[in-house]
Amino acid sequence: MIIQLHTLTSLPVHVPNRGADGLAKRAVFGGVERQRISYQAQQYALRHSGALAPLEAASQAGHTFRTALVGERLLLPALEAAAIPDAAQWTEAIMALWRKADREKATNKESSAETDLATNTAPDQANKPAKVTRTPRAARKDEKESAAPLIIGEQEIRLFVAVAQACTTTGIPPQDLRGLVDGRLPKGSPVAPAIEALRITRGAVGLDGALFGRMATGIAVATVDRAVRISDALTTHAMTPVTDFFLVTDDLKDRAAGEAGGSHINTREEAAGLFYRHVIIDTDQLARNGVAPAAVVGPLVTALLTVSPIGNRAPARTIEALLEAGGQVRSLMDAFATPIARQDAAIRCLRETVAADYDTFGRPAASHWLSEQPAPRVAALAAAAGQLLGASAP
Repeated sequence: MIIQLHTLTSLPVHVPNRGADGLAKRAVFGGVERQRISYQAQQYALRHSGALAPLEAASQAGHTFRTALVGERLLLPALEAAAIPDAAQWTEAIMALWRKADREKATNKESSAETDLATNTAPDQANKPAKVTRTPRAARKDEKESAAPLIIGEQEIRLFVAVAQACTTTGIPPQDLRGLVDGRLPKGSPVAPAIEALRITRGAVGLDGALFGRMATGIAVATVDRAVRISDALTTHAMTPVTDFFLVTDDLKDRAAGEAGGSHINTREEAAGLFYRHVIIDTDQLARNGVAPAAVVGPLVTALLTVSPIGNRAPARTIEALLEAGGQVRSLMDAFATPIARQDAAIRCLRETVAADYDTFGRPAASHWLSEQPAPRVAALAAAAGQLLGASAP
């Protein structure tokens, strides 16, 4: 089932989601420049609002880590806690699974060649200064690439530890790990259950990964398709930014001694607006990602209606929302191709556009307007989302 959520959210004057130029993100729609809040900023606000933490336990999906420090902060401590010998070597072997096999071979080959050069020095060179060992180019490239954040679930960390334990018990060294994970596993091998669990587990990516997906490189973990798509939010009207001048005062300056003024002055762009946003929740994909939709969809709708969709989480207010089950998947941003600033006019135009869509495409299986729900309305709309799942169950 596809559940769609269309929202109109009012944001007061605030420091908006900014681009590399330091200005508010923008997009031109209907020939008019609008303020834009990226889906990445909205997802960040959800992750750091605390709204997803209870769902991690309720869904049994666990936590998702987004970090460039997987090896040193997650794998190594977990391997050491499990008392696995050569934990550092196992950490390196596991992290190498995120690299392509040909690059890993190139790294090992260059490292081996330099080792041979250092250990097979000719007699007439014995008294010469030792050759400076340089990091192979492939290794340096890998180190640079490994600085990119990886997405991994806490359960996946435990699965890697289980693989290392099984290999250690059977005497398999860390350097053989890639061959085992890549499919060259001897039939009846005692490490087969641990390797197979690592291969087939999708829900182990954690709740955040199950919701928003993951693109994986190498063979360490699987790519996970997103189950929730949040569109960039656009203002229903033209953007009207203001430039705010501000200064930072210095608490330790002695004003009696003439040390007046601030320690920093600058300007920043601020804006306010009424934003339209479109959210798609694919409950079938969510189930394929290892998360029961009934455990998360209702609370997720609540979070989408109550968490401000910007990085600094200014106090936002949901003006109107429409929840739909099934039907034509589409954005309703066309309702605001002609800019509309007034909230009442924007709501009226949104409703008219929805009615026209229903005449064209047919009505969805169910639809619920926030303003038509009994109090408290947000809780009622979230409950309606949960009831949609129950109604669709076989």
